[in-house]
Amino acid sequence: MKRIITILSLVLTWQMTMAQSSQVSGLVIDAKERLPLPGATVLLQALNDSLPPQGTITSMDGLYNLEVTHGTHALQVSFMGFRPYKKTIEVKDSVLQLPTIILIEDHEMLDEIQVVSNLAPTFQRGDTLVYNPEAYKVSLDATTSDLLLKMPGFYTDGDKMMAMGDTIKEILVDGKRFFGNNVKEALENIPPDMIKKIDVFQYKSDEAKYSGFEDMNGGQTINIITKNQKNSMLVGEVAAGYGKDDRYVGEGKLNRYSETHRFNLNGRHNNVNAPVKINRGGAGGTISGNDIQQTRLGTNYGYTGRHDINARYNFTNNQSENYSSNSREYVAGALAGQYNSNERRSNSDNKGHNAGLSWSKEASEVFKISVSANMAQNTTESKGLSTAETYMDGTLLNKNTGVNTNAGESNSFGGQVNLIHRLNEKGSALSANVRANVSENTGLGTQWSETINSDGEQVQAINQQSRSKGEGNTINAGLTYNHAIGEYSHVNIGYTISQRNGQSQKQSFEYDEDTESYSRLDSLTSSDFNNISTSQRARLAFKTGGEKTKLYLGLSLSQNTLQSEEVFPETEQLKETFRFIEPQLKYSFKQSKKINWQASYGMSSRNPSLRSLQDVVDISNPLNISTGNPKLKSSSQHRAKVSMRRSNPEKGLFTSLNFNASLTNDMVAQNRVVAQNDTVVLEEYFLPAGGQFSQPVNLDGNYRLGLNFTAGLPVNKLKSKLNISTATNYTRMPNLINGVVDHSKRLNLTQSFVLSSNISEKIDFTIRTSSNYSMVDNRGGASSQSNYFTQSSGLNLYYNFYRKFIFKTNTNYNYTGASGNLDSNSRLNLNLAISSKLFKSNKGEIILTAYDMTNNQDELRRSVDEFSISESYSPTLNQFYLFSFVYKI
Repeated sequence: MKRIITILSLVLTWQMTMAQSSQVSGLVIDAKERLPLPGATVLLQALNDSLPPQGTITSMDGLYNLEVTHGTHALQVSFMGFRPYKKTIEVKDSVLQLPTIILIEDHEMLDEIQVVSNLAPTFQRGDTLVYNPEAYKVSLDATTSDLLLKMPGFYTDGDKMMAMGDTIKEILVDGKRFFGNNVKEALENIPPDMIKKIDVFQYKSDEAKYSGFEDMNGGQTINIITKNQKNSMLVGEVAAGYGKDDRYVGEGKLNRYSETHRFNLNGRHNNVNAPVKINRGGAGGTISGNDIQQTRLGTNYGYTGRHDINARYNFTNNQSENYSSNSREYVAGALAGQYNSNERRSNSDNKGHNAGLSWSKEASEVFKISVSANMAQNTTESKGLSTAETYMDGTLLNKNTGVNTNAGESNSFGGQVNLIHRLNEKGSALSANVRANVSENTGLGTQWSETINSDGEQVQAINQQSRSKGEGNTINAGLTYNHAIGEYSHVNIGYTISQRNGQSQKQSFEYDEDTESYSRLDSLTSSDFNNISTSQRARLAFKTGGEKTKLYLGLSLSQNTLQSEEVFPETEQLKETFRFIEPQLKYSFKQSKKINWQASYGMSSRNPSLRSLQDVVDISNPLNISTGNPKLKSSSQHRAKVSMRRSNPEKGLFTSLNFNASLTNDMVAQNRVVAQNDTVVLEEYFLPAGGQFSQPVNLDGNYRLGLNFTAGLPVNKLKSKLNISTATNYTRMPNLINGVVDHSKRLNLTQSFVLSSNISEKIDFTIRTSSNYSMVDNRGGASSQSNYFTQSSGLNLYYNFYRKFIFKTNTNYNYTGASGNLDSNSRLNLNLAISSKLFKSNKGEIILTAYDMTNNQDELRRSVDEFSISESYSPTLNQFYLFSFVYKI
């Protein structure tokens, strides 16, 4: 009986306790980046009784939710590297929403953590990978790009830097877009020894950040957190080099950092495209033999405090004299058997200014405003001489000689305003944004061209002068409401409207021998064209998820209206409206702490460009005449992606598997007409035998499939990292030749290996090899298939072999297999350097570099498309020597 009474008493006590419980919830953010802090520990300890503390960790969105009894509690929130937050709270109501908790970084703790030798080089914080740069050894000459390539999950794909199997689209410095969208500039100008940690997370476009709608294009963002300095720190480098044939290069960069200010200045002036130092990441290549004169200047400034300010300016001035030759063999349908060769010499002078300014401020805990503006101006002058020959089955069809001159200027100005009003602590918010851009371009050009047939007779002559002017303005406005439902879910409603106005005028005058002036108006190559495209989109989305799963469902109703008006040479108006239902789906699943899955599907529409809508004739290449098509439709694209990412940061292991698929309807393709004999197009222009006439049209049936596997793993015996990448891509492309619709198929197989050392500061090497096999099948009326193999291998080596003496090399070997009537080609490019550090601090260095020791006379590039195989050649500086001096500030 006593036992029953005791049990009933316990049950009654438990029920009374539960009846007096409360739901306590809130949000935890990082004080510096003002971003949600997932994985923070939240503890509530009752002070009135001896109950054990209640605890949880914050979700991916920094949110937490606890059920505790009424009474007085001690609240503690903690996260590694941050000062713990402590406060006593009174729990009375059934639901208690606490104010946002802001955690501040503990700099003393971080400094202590950095000297611990067994600290894991990488760890996971929610959806963010955090890298510790102290765990990776780089040479004294290393850049941040070199540092990243030593870390698991980073590698290069051509000219792109990749992370976690995706392209790096954005580099932030302390959470700010300090270098604009220039990823390469940021990685080259931030010294590795200034970096405290590196965060990697999924990229979000400006539109996604302010609207709440998900991006479907993927990408990664790198946030570089610099070491906080109580006093400002100044670092930099100046370098100069002089080589044979009076070639020179000079460059410098200066960086100043403090807790609130960031300043960068960089510049370069040279008449040779040779780096002052070799082995600065990437593969060794050839040095262009064309005459150039280049000047580049860039500066960036950032301030973080009560206001956030970022400013940037870049200036470029490029003058060049270029020579190139190209040969193209056509292998498809009506083009099969045709062969073209051409040579071109040109002079050009290009100047450009680009500036940007952004300002943002947290007006209060619930209101934020940001404003940005950008400006660009470019001028260009050029003159070119070209010669071309066309053959059919080995028989000469025609020869063409042409001289072109052009002078043009383009200006653009844009701005953006974003407002965010947070409605509550759960994440409900109202945001609005407005973007505008205005552009203008003018041009003045002349063209002289002569075409003769195989009998030496002149069959085509062009001598005209043209003036062009274009204006455009675009405005976008959007309003979004984000409503929190419970702890993990949000509903998002938005509307955007965008309008683009474009005006284009071109007047072409033929030379009149009677008046000895350009006075006869050519109506076919002249035009006066206006275009207005308006896009409206209403969107509804639902987002939910916890620690393991995330789901995003979106639906957009879009309407695109294209309105064009041709004033000259004919008066014609055209208006078309296209409506689309655009679904979006994104699902993420965290299988374990190490394995993440993500699947997405999205549909989007795209309007044709203003240039493709104009039916003005372009005869700048007399053998390839083209015009636009005012009746083009908007195209729609379906894209799907499934990806898996497996990472073991503590052991340095990383693998990713990505499958991509896309289908495009009403794709803007080209309708090509190949002249079998001498003919006239558009009732006026002569098109010689073998010449082409093209016009854009809408075609269905374009799809792409891609499968990519990437793995990064440590090679402990060599103290190195091995990156393995395997890719398969299949493309089906529609085309229209001489009225026959056909589809070309292309299959690419790629395999690459990269071994990067992490031995010491004295020895640093990268060994890489990449192979590609391409199969192109196009049966446009005749069987046609082209297969070819390419391989590229290289070695980058930095070796501090004796005291202050350093040996460097980047060796590159390229093999291009035979294809069609083209022979195989192999080339070895060898660059060597010996240097010595100067002064006690090793801040100075003298370097002797020898480029292209194997004496390659030119550079070969081969490409294969659905119609042809082409090879291009450009001159190189062979056996070029450069003596350089470098000093670090």
